Amino acid sequence: MSVSSLGVGSGLDLESLVTNMVSMQRDARVSQIESRIADYEAQVSGYGTLMSTLSSFQDAVEKLNDQDLFTGRSVGITNPGTKDIVEVTADDTASNGSYNISVEQLAQGSRSVSASGQTFSSVDDVVTNADGELTFTAGDQSFTLSVSSGTTLSELREQINAATDNFGVSANLVDDGNGNVYLAMTSDVTGDGNTLSITNNNEALDKVSTVATGAGTAGLATSADDEAKSAKINVDGISIVSDTNNFENAVSGLTIKALSISPKDESDQFESSQAVVSFDQETMEEALNDFVEAYNSIRSTLDEAGDVDSVFSGSSLIRNLKNTLASNLMTTFSSSGNLNSIFDIGFELDNDGQLSLDSSTLSDVVDSDFDSIVKMFAGDEDSGEKGLGTVLDDFLSVYTESNGLITNLKNSSQERADSAEDDLANFEYRMELYESQLRDRFSTLDATLASMNSNGTSLLTTLSNLSSSTS
Repeated sequence: MSVSSLGVGSGLDLESLVTNMVSMQRDARVSQIESRIADYEAQVSGYGTLMSTLSSFQDAVEKLNDQDLFTGRSVGITNPGTKDIVEVTADDTASNGSYNISVEQLAQGSRSVSASGQTFSSVDDVVTNADGELTFTAGDQSFTLSVSSGTTLSELREQINAATDNFGVSANLVDDGNGNVYLAMTSDVTGDGNTLSITNNNEALDKVSTVATGAGTAGLATSADDEAKSAKINVDGISIVSDTNNFENAVSGLTIKALSISPKDESDQFESSQAVVSFDQETMEEALNDFVEAYNSIRSTLDEAGDVDSVFSGSSLIRNLKNTLASNLMTTFSSSGNLNSIFDIGFELDNDGQLSLDSSTLSDVVDSDFDSIVKMFAGDEDSGEKGLGTVLDDFLSVYTESNGLITNLKNSSQERADSAEDDLANFEYRMELYESQLRDRFSTLDATLASMNSNGTSLLTTLSNLSSSTS
């Protein structure tokens, strides 16, 4: 007699018996292993959060370790009227102070146009009946163009504009509508004495040159207004000239760009724009506030990690981080003059350990003792004393480097979690074997009981039939 399910043959609830026996062996152990896995995974996640917060704090610290942050300059410009007259940038060598700047002349390139009586009647007019060369020169730049006999005006224009060694000469054709086509040549080379000159080696090209080779006059002329000019500015009463509109290091540490000519006052004098150069306090204060925000973030993370219900509850790692961070923040410096610690420049700690920065106090110290702020954060090369940026960066690197403490602890927890996962898988496999063995045994028992029940029923039936036949 075949049995398809446990207990069918015997009538006993053998299925529940097997389930209960497996559960007694399995449930407590599985719960224990899963709890271990959950703990290890919580540690992995916690170390990840800690690493992220520490790395963000270290990024803020590294900014404070860069002297460029403190030596940068900002420039504020006040222009007369509404137009922008100058643009001024300053490097870290510029002296703080106020500069009065006026722009008296902008640099310009040159322009030559067909002279009166030297125009063309059509863009298809032939400009030369013989081969020759045109040489274009402006300042120390030049290029030469070979012009073939029969070249038309429009072809010459295209040839000039397409020349690979063209340094900035542009040829254009202008039709006045009265049968006159003008050839216009412009050069973007600026500066006094850099007016475009076009010479030739064949008088047949005189009509498209500014200098004639033959006995006649050149076909292109340059008016005084169209000659190349230098830019002229005045800084604190001193006249300065530049071939271009950019004045680099005319004033030490400053780059001045002339944008437009200054307006004149009632006395016909150029009005000045005022450029004020100062330490770039805005960028520095932004970096200090980023430091405050990052410190408070890591402090909050460490406080939460130290809670009794945290995975790091009681961890010496968290205690050491909190204590050392607080200790480093209290570092005193001997090379920063009257400023002994960051609390002398406006930093404050509240009762919860949260950091803040008083902008007003910081501004006062910037005005009175800026160099000491630089030494406090970025260190002093002369004395060799480390600044707070280096102190904190060195400390944090122990934890945040690729092979640092937190990475090692995180990897260790992950390995334990993986090992526990393997333990769980192996145990589940053993429980499957155990259940299979139980089912085999109870299947045999079920079949035996089913057979016994069947035989007993048959025997009773036989006895009943015998009793009926004898009566």
